[in-house]
Amino acid sequence: MEIIKRNELPDDFSDMMQTEQHHEHEIVKDEHGVLRWRSDPFIEQFANDCSLNDIVRGFHSNGNGKNNESYRELYRKMGYSLSGYWEVFYWEANNPDADNYHPPRI
Repeated sequence: MEIIKRNELPDDFSDMMQTEQHHEHEIVKDEHGVLRWRSDPFIEQFANDCSLNDIVRGFHSNGNGKNNESYRELYRKMGYSLSGYWEVFYWEANNPDADNYHPPRI
């Protein structure tokens, strides 16, 4: 795996990276050339052992939607691809409130 600096990412991700600049989560290129968030082995195993649908239902049952930072952090720590992350959190078809996301202040 190769660590990729944010300024080296394709322009396709520039808008998303402007919004996601509030954290220092590393981005890597995997052995297949896919750009993804660096996974946390514990969270990756947890997500593999549980149903992601059950985890997401847990977020929703506590009033936490896709614009909740903990929800997004889970996907980053699972090692989600940047394309998949965009689809889940930024594509209006999957997150009609995507424009309402405000990153936490650091």
